[in-house]
Amino acid sequence: MLPHPPQELPYRTDAYEPFVLSVNRLDRAKRVDLLIEAAARRGMDVVIVGDGPDRGRLESLANGQARFTGRIPEQELADLYARCRAVFYAPVDEDFGMVPFEAFRAGKPVVTTTDAGAPLDVVHERETGRVVEPTVDAVADALAIGEDEARAWGQAGKALAERVTWDGAIDRLLG
Repeated sequence: MLPHPPQELPYRTDAYEPFVLSVNRLDRAKRVDLLIEAAARRGMDVVIVGDGPDRGRLESLANGQARFTGRIPEQELADLYARCRAVFYAPVDEDFGMVPFEAFRAGKPVVTTTDAGAPLDVVHERETGRVVEPTVDAVADALAIGEDEARAWGQAGKALAERVTWDGAIDRLLG
């Protein structure tokens, strides 16, 4: 994997409000259904950004318990990153994903699963987020991140993400 910086957004940390953010294309391989079911067990609010072929099924599964935004302007996305408690990103064996780096730039921890693939290169258990088995129970437990943990893990992720630069990516390509 050759990490490079995520899209340019006005990343910042405003708060650690008690909701989990998901930013994904809505298809089955992204496992947003796992988040919806886990959050329902925990009674936690979820905001789901993105669109795709699985949206109808996911909205039905959520039964009004999650907010689906579809595609949104960059400023609104930056605002959600700035306010969420954590970001859920647990695709099946992803080659590379920018969402963890976006979350880290906003100082937010990431919840992922043991079979997520490349996210495991940067999401480390109780260091930059949570890494759990891909089950509803395990994800529900992982979502119970306190504000102090979220802040500490998010700041550790931010420090990691700040070391990922375009100059560094180019140096690795040319070196």
